[in-house]
Amino acid sequence: MILLALLPVLTLAFTAIALRPRAESDRGLAVIRAALAVAVGAVLVVELFSLLRWISPVPFVAAWLAATLTTAWLAWRSLPEKAREIAATIREKRINRTRETQRTATKALQVVVGLLVLSELVLALASSPNNFDSNSYHLAKIEHWVANGDLANFATAQTQQIILVPGAEFLLLHLRMLTGGDGQYNLLQFFAGLLGALAVARCAGQIGAGRTGQWLTAAVFLTAPAVALESTSTQNDLVVTAWIACAATLALDARRTPASWPNTLALAGAAGLTMVTKTTGAMALLPILVYWAVCRLKERRQLLYGTCAVLAASALLSGPSLLRVQEAFGSPFGPPGYREALSTTRHDPPAILVNGLRLGASTLLTPLAGVNEAIGGSVVRIADAVGVDPNDPSITQWRSIFPGDRWKPDEDRSPYPIQSALVLLGTVLGLCWKRTRGYALLVLGALLTTAAIVKWQYWGNRLILPAFAVATPLAGYMLERALHVERRALRWALSALVAVVLLAGAAHAYIAVYYGQPRRLVGHASVFTLDDWQERFARMPDQAASYRTAIDQVRASGAKRVGLVMDGDLWEYPLQVELHDKELVELQSAVPGQPAGDVTTVDAVVCVSAQDVCRRTVPETWQYNRIDQFVTTAFPPA
Repeated sequence: MILLALLPVLTLAFTAIALRPRAESDRGLAVIRAALAVAVGAVLVVELFSLLRWISPVPFVAAWLAATLTTAWLAWRSLPEKAREIAATIREKRINRTRETQRTATKALQVVVGLLVLSELVLALASSPNNFDSNSYHLAKIEHWVANGDLANFATAQTQQIILVPGAEFLLLHLRMLTGGDGQYNLLQFFAGLLGALAVARCAGQIGAGRTGQWLTAAVFLTAPAVALESTSTQNDLVVTAWIACAATLALDARRTPASWPNTLALAGAAGLTMVTKTTGAMALLPILVYWAVCRLKERRQLLYGTCAVLAASALLSGPSLLRVQEAFGSPFGPPGYREALSTTRHDPPAILVNGLRLGASTLLTPLAGVNEAIGGSVVRIADAVGVDPNDPSITQWRSIFPGDRWKPDEDRSPYPIQSALVLLGTVLGLCWKRTRGYALLVLGALLTTAAIVKWQYWGNRLILPAFAVATPLAGYMLERALHVERRALRWALSALVAVVLLAGAAHAYIAVYYGQPRRLVGHASVFTLDDWQERFARMPDQAASYRTAIDQVRASGAKRVGLVMDGDLWEYPLQVELHDKELVELQSAVPGQPAGDVTTVDAVVCVSAQDVCRRTVPETWQYNRIDQFVTTAFPPA
């Protein structure tokens, strides 16, 4: 079954060959188009199979076999023409190499980044899914779909399983159906990180960076600790970041090339995938679409057709999910209280300024307390000067208090100070240089839109990765210019400074991969020293034994129908994994129109909740086994 996971990879490769632009040798664009086409198809297949109640392995395997064979045939048909293009490209590269020898520094950079990516791949393959949110709702919703055979709303106490758009989970569902488990789940974000790096490097080339500048851009993106940590995770921030980066490079094509349907449809696909994957991506997507529209003003018909394509793709890909949320909560965005907890409710310029400064300051946190205090204190003083409370609830998520001090490498909140500083400096300089001013305005729009909508919170560093990604080409362009100043002494000094900065940034990324949380390659609690169950509970190590005891008690009882009582953000997914052969019944529901199951119809109950919640659900006559303060099992009288 694991070999079936190669079908999407083969389909992507064949699609890239078939969709390679005929008039140009742009392999990067071919990969981007292929990734978007395959992902769009995967999302539509899930929605179609849900309508037919076909969410089971056989239809998915058949669909991927058909896709692989079809794209292989299309690639084969295009090979003769593509071979001529490849030969021409090789000749052109040989000519270019005679004109300019690749710098040794660039080769060293490739080695440093390549080893980092290889380490991430090892960690992604060796680690079981253990992200906190994934165990609570990202992966739990997939198991509900598998059990139900469709995507319809279901009873659950954890409403995030219903409210949040499920684009990344749709892609993981394909892996679940092809392999029968979650062993390859981490690879989705790993490859999303590589796709994002490819796209931002292409953006750098489009704004004027050479080969060195493109590699520098990819390095700034890939060595950001938040990116390195998420590339081995089952979160969805890198997935949406990849779609945003693809949208940015496709929009930049509009500056110099005539409108083409392949690029227009690809941009529409990127927009639709962004909207179905994570709403935080919309803040970076909007300025990208505005930039594209401005570049197409002279081609009004193409602008109209392209706008319609973007709207249609967004509606087609995200519409069904939003309609299901609308059906449950009366709004496609979920209950009002949930939206207000995450999005700002104050949008005046001083509030946006303070919120943006706080978001930026959080990415700049370092192990040096003095530096952090200086940065945080400066933001607080500016907030006082403009009359904004730095912890105003209208721009601050509950429980979060600015300034934070969480600098350690953790996938949910890790800062990326060196990369963030480079991006901010690159954006400022980009506004000053005529060649990059238009793109810098796009980046500034993404940063401001993010500051206007996303509340500051401890977990905000990963939420602003889309805006960070579109800004990295400016950092790469700036670094390359520093390496090519005319004065020799200054060039050597700047080259040494760039090398030190990039090595420091890379070292931070290596520390994140080798010693970060909740997965690490070496040291205490390495993925090579823990068993699968311990890996899964890296975020809640004290709960691993309690969950195991509850599962063993249920199996020993011979129960076939097991009721679940879940509370707050506690984890449902481990129970679904270990009790996959049981019929699981939700005994609580916060989803309107989806009533909870009847406790009298189940053979056992597992409570992962406060004791009072469990006591209210379980009949008094049942045997009640309290395992710890949260985990309890209950069984009916013999």
